Amino acid sequence: MKCIHCEEEARAVCKFCGHAVCKEHIQQGRFVSGYTTPGHWLSRTANAVSVDDAVWCGLCHPEYQITS
Repeated sequence: MKCIHCEEEARAVCKFCGHAVCKEHIQQGRFVSGYTTPGHWLSRTANAVSVDDAVWCGLCHPEYQITS
């Protein structure tokens, strides 16, 4: 696979869009994956996973959305 920026050999894949990136172009972004269960507003347990240093290509623009 080739880097989306420079066509060098890729080292990682963007967690948000799937673009391949080389060592020089790897950036970091915050990735949040969540889930809910019935009555989740009553639950005192965590219902999402957050990773602050997920691989990001720097080209895509992920947007967080509140779902019901």
